[in-house]
Amino acid sequence: MDRVQKISAERSRPVHKTSGFGHFFAGYILPAFFLFLFLTIGFGGASAQNRAYVTNIAADTVSVIDTATNSEIQVIPVGSRPIAVALLPNGTRAYVANQNGASVSVINTATNTVIATIPVGLGPSGVAASPNGQLVYVTNQGDDNVSVISTVSNTVIGTIPVGVAPFGVTFNVAGTRAYVTNRLSGSISVIDTPSSTVIATIPVGSIPWAVVVNGPGTRVYVANGGSDSVSVIDTSTNTVIATIPVLNDPIAIAISPNGTRVYVANQGSHAVSVIDTATNTVINTIIVGAFPSGIAVAPGGGFVYVTNQGSGTVSVINTTTGVIVANIPTTGACPFGIAIVDPTTGGGSTAADVTITGRVATADGRGIGKTYVRLSGGELSEPFYALTNPFGYYRFEGIPAGETYVISVSSKRYRYTESQRVLDLGDSIAEVDFIAEP
Repeated sequence: MDRVQKISAERSRPVHKTSGFGHFFAGYILPAFFLFLFLTIGFGGASAQNRAYVTNIAADTVSVIDTATNSEIQVIPVGSRPIAVALLPNGTRAYVANQNGASVSVINTATNTVIATIPVGLGPSGVAASPNGQLVYVTNQGDDNVSVISTVSNTVIGTIPVGVAPFGVTFNVAGTRAYVTNRLSGSISVIDTPSSTVIATIPVGSIPWAVVVNGPGTRVYVANGGSDSVSVIDTSTNTVIATIPVLNDPIAIAISPNGTRVYVANQGSHAVSVIDTATNTVINTIIVGAFPSGIAVAPGGGFVYVTNQGSGTVSVINTTTGVIVANIPTTGACPFGIAIVDPTTGGGSTAADVTITGRVATADGRGIGKTYVRLSGGELSEPFYALTNPFGYYRFEGIPAGETYVISVSSKRYRYTESQRVLDLGDSIAEVDFIAEP
């Protein structure tokens, strides 16, 4: 039995209760190989203010929604069966997981055009950007691993083995941990991002689809589609400390900016459960469209956007009143994943932002790949990291000008003639190179 046949056989087995929505997906939504669904909440940015990006998995497109007017303003062709979308923190790029295409489409949000297509593993279903914008993680259900993409080169620079049929993925705010749902293992893999290794595996409910982390990084919330529940994980012990009953088939999850509310899309009940995180109880239920599959909280927390596959709409919920204030039709069939731009986080690159580029190489001119370059100081609240491509080149974008920064490189294999430099950054600068000692 070859690899594709094996995957098809293993992943097409019934794994939880049969219902009308299951037949709906099997017949109209999901690809022949996989009965997989997912939402990954993207990280906000602001190069395209007041925008949300929605994947239409049956139309191979992404809808661009103006959140100021709650209307669709553009449709972007991408790969086959786009299922999840994530934004870089500065909002300049959107990364779309194409489940049937075994690829990730990269959208320039300034022009809303695809600028790169990155091959990844089999059945990519979840996508998340690191807080510093340097890396994108993609879950590959068919290969039981995570692809690590460098946003500098838009290439895969590594893979991380996880559990069976990984689906959801998210980072903590510090960027030191990533959490991956393993659908057919009933577990969460905890990845130490500096070392790209799994440091813990946490049993949760049946068929965990989606995962989200609170701001301080102290709690992780997991939507368990087969158990009709949400698991609450204490990150200090990596153990489940509470299990919250919700409605049928929870598949997507999001958290408010202040961490007081968790919103769960229950696909089988066509409703959203609202959880009070202080008491870990459901305090409201809001009926939305048919088969809600994706959910995201708008910047500021005043509104929640829910994609409804069966209705072909996006519901907009006022979080104060719990009332739906808009239902936005999408041109593409079966809206699924959603990511919302945050216009408060800086607006992406501006005239005052600059770029730093350079190369890490040996004394004889051979590029040194997979080496981290660190940038700190200035207005940066935390260091930025760039990973060199196979030819040794690296790039930092959107760095505020008029500040003093420290740029450095280090590795276990090489010593450098000058491993650290101070940059007084008045304009973009190129050829900030680091040369290894002979």
